[in-house]
Amino acid sequence: MAQRYAALMGALVADAASMGTHWIYSPERIAALQERPHFPFIEPDAENYQGVEGYYAHSQITAGELTIYGEWLALYIRLLSQPGLGTREIQQAVLDYFGPGGEFIGYVDSPTKALLLTLFSLPPEDWPDDSGCDDDQNPALCAIPALVSLKMPSEQLEREIMRIVGITHQNETALQCASAFASSLNEALRSRRMEPVLNILKIKSPPLIQERIEQVRVLSGDVNDFSHVLSIVNSACHLGDSIPLAAWILQNSDSYTEAVIKNILIGGDSCGRGIIVGALAGACYGFGDQKGIPISWLTTLQCGEAMAEDIEQLLHHASGAF
Repeated sequence: MAQRYAALMGALVADAASMGTHWIYSPERIAALQERPHFPFIEPDAENYQGVEGYYAHSQITAGELTIYGEWLALYIRLLSQPGLGTREIQQAVLDYFGPGGEFIGYVDSPTKALLLTLFSLPPEDWPDDSGCDDDQNPALCAIPALVSLKMPSEQLEREIMRIVGITHQNETALQCASAFASSLNEALRSRRMEPVLNILKIKSPPLIQERIEQVRVLSGDVNDFSHVLSIVNSACHLGDSIPLAAWILQNSDSYTEAVIKNILIGGDSCGRGIIVGALAGACYGFGDQKGIPISWLTTLQCGEAMAEDIEQLLHHASGAF
């Protein structure tokens, strides 16, 4: 249970830690910000985006809060702790939380907007189970740490991935990447060894992503750095780039802290990648000591106690939730 807890909390912490520099596409600018007090949990500031490629999205939240990626995972943790919850009930909960008048405040990504428009346009009795849009971006991975934590048999897990991820994404690449992430996270929970985790991530990914993972993992010596890896993949939001980049980050890190900091420093959609980097590093390295999730980062996470209670509730229902 401790490892599954670390995987879930690792993903949430990685998202919050990345928020202050999210969508800055300049590793040099982020490296300069590393000197700020409390880095990586710095306050979002529009001035940090001036003069470089980037998109300032988080004016409505403060340091230690989650972006929409973390909010999606936190919502899945709460929902999937309820045994037997149907697709329609999940869709209603999503509409209630992310839609107008809901609790969520902040930037809403394109697949979430598309889902909300679909649900708004139809009466609930006509909502399709496959309500997701044709999108291959990082939000497709947000449910996976929660689903894997339920300890379902492999065939049942695959069905649930198709059902749950299909609510937000109806895209072959997205669904296959979600399955690949689930397989690699199960391996992380089993072996706590990054090498087999990354091997499974590669084998289970779509062919083009397999090739890119192999390309970045063979980098060595003087060419094993940000500039060379970014000549193979970019740091934006699409899974075809994010999964290979996450694999490179995890292969070239020896601790949770190093993985999350490296993910932040490389820039771009660091929060989206933070779900996979944080979950896999959390599962492999656990909490505390020299390699695990820093306790000080846990205490920096806003609403961390409530999230911990939600995680405990989810893990309590593991294997019996479906």
